[in-house]
Amino acid sequence: MPLDVFAALGALVRAEARRTAPDPRTAPADETLPRPPASPAPPPDGPPAAAPGTAPPARRCLLSRMLQRLAALFR
Repeated sequence: MPLDVFAALGALVRAEARRTAPDPRTAPADETLPRPPASPAPPPDGPPAAAPGTAPPARRCLLSRMLQRLAALFR
């Protein structure tokens, strides 16, 4: 009997995982793709973009950020 219980639990877990799994992204049809403009767009006004070879600064871990905010409350 214990094997039946574990088999049933396993089936429930698999069914729930299948039910809550994200849908796979499908490629849009060719008709829905935006058409490129006939002339190139002017460059956007604003701050210059970062160089493509530079990575954004790494975020600190969540615990570190939370501790920093907590310490700021007591200052």
